[in-house]
Amino acid sequence: MDLLLFVTLTLPLCPVLAGAVGAAVFEKVCASCHGGRGEGKTELKTPSIANAPRWYVMRQLMNFHEGRRGQDAANDPQGALMAGIAKSLKPGEMEAVAAFVENLPLVVPSEREIAGADVQRGQELFDERCMECHRYNASGEMAFGSPPLIGRQGWYLQEQLHKFKNLHRGAARGDDKGAKMVQMATQFIQDEQAMKNVVGYILTLNPVASKAEAGTAIFAPPVLKR
Repeated sequence: MDLLLFVTLTLPLCPVLAGAVGAAVFEKVCASCHGGRGEGKTELKTPSIANAPRWYVMRQLMNFHEGRRGQDAANDPQGALMAGIAKSLKPGEMEAVAAFVENLPLVVPSEREIAGADVQRGQELFDERCMECHRYNASGEMAFGSPPLIGRQGWYLQEQLHKFKNLHRGAARGDDKGAKMVQMATQFIQDEQAMKNVVGYILTLNPVASKAEAGTAIFAPPVLKR
């Protein structure tokens, strides 16, 4: 383990070595909270990160590392914990674990509905305000810096909308992508019901797991090379 972490100081790493470093970092600092498959843990308020694109994982790790996210411990305790973890990682470790996370199979949320959500109205809001950046199937768009929304739990998506709307995320200087979400949430998410509606619709866009996978709700899309 010490050797793997030492070689992260030597760039560039060969793919095999980078993969070993990413797996080691994930097991050491990520799996206990985010789960061994990156599926997230509701009891710890940790999101599924499985199959999140490496560019997005890297950006968030850098946001945590450089103080653009996770500085408000009172209103974002999970973010504050992540900030401490990110600050402990070297750049090579961040790159390696981001690549490892991207290659984890997508974990479909086990709960696919939000109680009280009006999915039709949620679709209208999504089509009008979210689709342009996050795409029609919520698969995200690297050109806009917009992450996939599929694979993330409904409670997590609602919490992030709350944080953007209440300026607990995205308001820090230098977080230009977060600032866009602050603008969207403050101007167009009128109330709690609107949040439920749009998140309820987003959950319907997740792929359907096969019967054999129903217990674990895993779907593995092809990994796009970048």
